[in-house]
Amino acid sequence: MRRWILRKAPALRNNNGALQLRVRLEGKDHFINRLGRFDDPVDQAKAQSISAEIWSDFQQGQLDWSLLRYQPLVEGKDPQLLDALERLMEEKRQGRTTHAYRLVRRYGEPIRTQAEVEAFVEWMGSEGLAASTQATILSTIRSVQPKNKALASVVIKVPTRSVQEEVLSQDEIKRVLADLKQNEGWYYPCFALWLGTGLRNAELIGLTWDCVRLEEGELLISKSLRRDGVATHQRRWGSTKTGKSRVVPINQDLVLLLRAHQQRMRELGLNTNTGLVFLTPRTHQHLYDSGLERVWKRSQKKAGLVPKRLYAQRHSFLSHALALGNSPADLAAVAGHRTEELLKTYAKPTGRIKLPCWQVA
Repeated sequence: MRRWILRKAPALRNNNGALQLRVRLEGKDHFINRLGRFDDPVDQAKAQSISAEIWSDFQQGQLDWSLLRYQPLVEGKDPQLLDALERLMEEKRQGRTTHAYRLVRRYGEPIRTQAEVEAFVEWMGSEGLAASTQATILSTIRSVQPKNKALASVVIKVPTRSVQEEVLSQDEIKRVLADLKQNEGWYYPCFALWLGTGLRNAELIGLTWDCVRLEEGELLISKSLRRDGVATHQRRWGSTKTGKSRVVPINQDLVLLLRAHQQRMRELGLNTNTGLVFLTPRTHQHLYDSGLERVWKRSQKKAGLVPKRLYAQRHSFLSHALALGNSPADLAAVAGHRTEELLKTYAKPTGRIKLPCWQVA
């Protein structure tokens, strides 16, 4: 049962010439701003109307305790939500937060009540956004307005997709790598290392030579070079996804391949001490996800395969590594996963089980 009590209608307040409504709930003050000027009779009338609406809703048991419903709109938009999303966008600089901010700004309608949230979801569908994208947008909005129950009441059903659908078989991996080796020689070491270690995109793109330990046969994964969510054509250095460093072993074939790649870069006068391991072939700048995805898709088609997402090939590495009998705990440490997360995602029933035999000869 709601503990807060509204003892009287909200009062108008002069805040240095700006008009505010003070809502006192259980002895604590809450304020509604952006109401205009205190000395403007039209603004005062609008504020009185909001105060009356709050008092009426409370008496009828329909009060929005978050007070979001009563916040004024500016040109039909919710400035509080836009401000909160913009702050989140600048703080996180992730693509999802930038997308949410720009989408809400373009929508231009309030998203407060359940009916308004449902209308927003319907609009996103009409814009061609997938259910998973719609769910991500709502999740981002909820993160900046956690008290808005209307956002939590609308659930978007996202079709489940098994990661196994994206996993390439051993034969398919060999066919794609063979095409890459023959037709995309500059990119071949990059894809071979990707499929042989299961690194995340930003970790592979941000791998530098000082973190490649060829003598020890391992990589130190301590940073990433990820897309800037605001300026999407730029990349920013950051930590790994988990914020922790880890050591990833590489087999002897990859060691030899990286030695040859390093020598080739030396001959081109590129930095093989602390510079990036993988660069674009012409401009020798950092790699782009879109460029890698194009090369990957092209090679799959040449190999006679139905293209599968490059990002999902981390799943291929982990699935095959588990099938080889590696310890889930060891693999989780290499992949930067929690053990339980790895098992939940990648350990699937095979229908076969090896049983212990206790027969004494």
